[in-house]
Amino acid sequence: MGIPEQIGKYPVLPILNLTNPENALHAAEALAAGGIEIMEVTLRNEDALPSLEAIRKEFPHFTLGAGTILNAEQLDRVENIGVDFGVSPGWDEALWNKAIEKNFFLIPGILTPSELNRVLQFECPLIKVFPIQPAGGYPYLHALLAPFRSLGRMYIPTGGITPELVSRYLSDPDVLSVGGSWITPSQLLQTSQFQKITELAKSALSFPPLQ
Repeated sequence: MGIPEQIGKYPVLPILNLTNPENALHAAEALAAGGIEIMEVTLRNEDALPSLEAIRKEFPHFTLGAGTILNAEQLDRVENIGVDFGVSPGWDEALWNKAIEKNFFLIPGILTPSELNRVLQFECPLIKVFPIQPAGGYPYLHALLAPFRSLGRMYIPTGGITPELVSRYLSDPDVLSVGGSWITPSQLLQTSQFQKITELAKSALSFPPLQ
């Protein structure tokens, strides 16, 4: 099963900003208890890499992603850890070429038609649209994708999406999954409320696309 298929098993891709490896393991355990065995850990602090290493070791079956990849050095480090995919907030052709060279699955980010048009010149099967809610939410996404739908790409809208908005995004045929930090908010992680994360994970699996 390829990475898009693994991501597409879940309506929401949990996004975590972890502060220590111990919490990372508890978070993975809580997500698994709720039926979700995938996560994206952002590289926004110095604890991200140790957290990824801990999760990879203790949860080898997880589909594990590293987010906020900004340069080739970060890509090398997460690839060496053994993560399954990476996500960048924007488009960087050199970073994309590095990922291709290493046979590493990278999901680039875009926000505008010009950026999307550029990315579509490359063989990117899966594209992140970020930050979607500040840009205008689902109506913006629908308008953005309209000229490009015949090209057969899939998208992960991310940024500010709340539970009540998930079904609207999933109703779009080109949306594979949505990014959701609300499943694993920093407040719950920092206060060790892992049972609540399990409950949020269970609720995330029940989102139907709007008809």
